[in-house]
Amino acid sequence: MENFYTAYTKVIETKTYYFVKKFMAFPEFNGVEPVLESYAMHADFNKACAIAGIADQQVKARLLKEANETLQTAKVIDLNSINFSSQNIAM
Repeated sequence: MENFYTAYTKVIETKTYYFVKKFMAFPEFNGVEPVLESYAMHADFNKACAIAGIADQQVKARLLKEANETLQTAKVIDLNSINFSSQNIAM
C-alpha cells in the first residue's frame, strides 16, 4: 500500500479555494483502483491540509506548488434567471 496526494484550486465567487485529496493505492494488486482516504476544501491551504490529515511538510510544499499551477474553474448557474414553465414536486 502507498499513499498519493492531489491538489488544485478553484475560484468560486471571486475567492480561491484549495482542494486537497489523499488516496491509498494498492500497486501489489492488479485492477484495484485507488481509494480516496480523505479530502478537504478551504480558502486557507494549511487548513485544507489539516482537515485532510496531511501533515508532512514536503508533501504540503509539493501540493501547494501543484495547486498553484492548476486552476480549475467552477460553473455557477443562476437559477433565478431560468424561466420555469411549471413546478412539480419531486417524489
